[in-house]
Amino acid sequence: MKLFEKHIIKINNQWFIETRTGYDGPFDDKDEAKKYLSLLKDCDAARAEFAGLQFSAS
Repeated sequence: MKLFEKHIIKINNQWFIETRTGYDGPFDDKDEAKKYLSLLKDCDAARAEFAGLQFSAS
């Protein structure tokens, strides 16, 4: 998870996550931002796995 923590930033006492499309947030604290980032990572992994299954079924 430490690799992904570089995407968590603090601006004016609020926590944000840097994404490909900009910033998500603000979050109440760093732990909340970490949980959200973890969900994003899991979602991306599931999307990639689904795409691989679709490709192999064709």
